[in-house]
Amino acid sequence: MPRQVSVRRYKDAAWGDMDDVLSREVPVRVEWGPEPGGGGAAGTAGIVAGSTRLWAWPHGLADLALGHVLLDRVHPAVTGSEPGARGIRHAGTVTDMSRGAGDGDNLAFAVSLRAVPGAGVPQPPAPMRAAVLLDAMRAFMGEEGLWDGTGCFHRAGVYDPVQGRLLRRAEDIGRHNCIDRLAGWAAREGVDLAPRLLLVSARVTASLFAKARRAGFSFIVSRSAVTTASVDMATEQGVTLVGFARDREERFTVFADAGGRVLE
Repeated sequence: MPRQVSVRRYKDAAWGDMDDVLSREVPVRVEWGPEPGGGGAAGTAGIVAGSTRLWAWPHGLADLALGHVLLDRVHPAVTGSEPGARGIRHAGTVTDMSRGAGDGDNLAFAVSLRAVPGAGVPQPPAPMRAAVLLDAMRAFMGEEGLWDGTGCFHRAGVYDPVQGRLLRRAEDIGRHNCIDRLAGWAAREGVDLAPRLLLVSARVTASLFAKARRAGFSFIVSRSAVTTASVDMATEQGVTLVGFARDREERFTVFADAGGRVLE
């Protein structure tokens, strides 16, 4: 639940006292290592165990922990073993090690990883017409969520252009956490992200673009802005990158689309 606070606000050239709400953000400890018997030399032998601390909204943290480890700690593109690697190569199980429910200082999760069989050449996402793309963004942004009340949250979603529906939506204070949550869900459920779209509320910077690519996405649609770096990377890698997708204004901007995935 949000925290109730009493604040002073300056508006319309006048001061006033009011009640407001703050979104909760807590530290989360994550430990990881290879799953015993989960892949041997070919699968998990190269994984170096470690731990880190994240700051996040305290809900659905198992997917966040798993996704963070997969994308930011053991992914070949991060470790340097395969700089151009795309897609998630491992799955895992998550154990809640928390003690004292509700105490943020004690939130902790252990991630045990195992290798998954290679999926071969990634299947590209199906093309989408402009009106359908806007409908997807409308469904993505239109649902009530954690933004309501605090105005503090980002969201990201997985959209299937073949089924024409949103498969998963994640929300968190940090925009990178949203991608981690989607990746953790996909690894847990065995969902291939390559033929799906990534919808995001946040701006697409180089770091967010790189994380989306590590997850396997090649079609990214943002409600917000993009940067020169993300556009250059999208152009070089054949990724479709759409920004300023505003369903209420019936508009979006295609910044890169070498694959011709956005149709009239």
